[in-house]
Amino acid sequence: MITIPPLVGIALSGPASVHLPLLGLWWAGYLAFFAVGLWLRSRRRPRYLPAARTYTLVTAAVALVLLVGAPALAVWALPYAPLVIVTMWCSAHRKDRSLLNDTVTVVAAGLMTAVAYDAGTPGWWGDPGSAVGLPGSSPDGALSGWAWTWLVTALVTAYFLGTVLYVKTNIRERGNLAYLVASVAFHAAGAAATAALASAGLVTPAHALVWGALAARAAAVPLVAARRGRPVRPLALGVGETVFSVLVAVTLLIR
Repeated sequence: MITIPPLVGIALSGPASVHLPLLGLWWAGYLAFFAVGLWLRSRRRPRYLPAARTYTLVTAAVALVLLVGAPALAVWALPYAPLVIVTMWCSAHRKDRSLLNDTVTVVAAGLMTAVAYDAGTPGWWGDPGSAVGLPGSSPDGALSGWAWTWLVTALVTAYFLGTVLYVKTNIRERGNLAYLVASVAFHAAGAAATAALASAGLVTPAHALVWGALAARAAAVPLVAARRGRPVRPLALGVGETVFSVLVAVTLLIR
């Protein structure tokens, strides 16, 4: 989740030198987020403070390098600030496993698709003329530039939001019918939406097929595990989602 979105954004815009400090900031920021969250969840125990302080300082240093080279990217602090505040609040109140915190974390990760694209392109997405000549387009060419990038960002984010529900139905919420219904409904809606998009030529048929497989696994895996009377191992879930995340990315990028 911290790798696929920025790499997809880089693929959409084309690689640029600014992507190196951007990736450094994103990954250092994740380590800082994890360390600070652990410190907050521990009721601010001193033993966790050095790691939190170190990763935060590293993140600040890389952010400074990025801002010197690409000051226009500072505008992305506006949507990220409330997301960081919410997730830190969740950690401080030991709600880091809550659906709210998971959703906020996924949205922050998914948004990196757009950030990485912005870093590699001139202009700003709010400029009506900024789509002219910008890289990236849908398979049929109907969407290009930022219009296509926002659709890709939404689909990448939707995939990872679905994994939140899917993983919970197999681990922490195993046997919870409400979560299972929500997970299956979410993935079925995604499959229907991508099938419609594929029919319109806006995404590849392969991407719609991936969503169909996601919907099938959302229903089948928890039900089969319940019938067998034993949960799916976290390692197996992780490997499966690694494969699916790559498939989601590749089928969005191919033409």
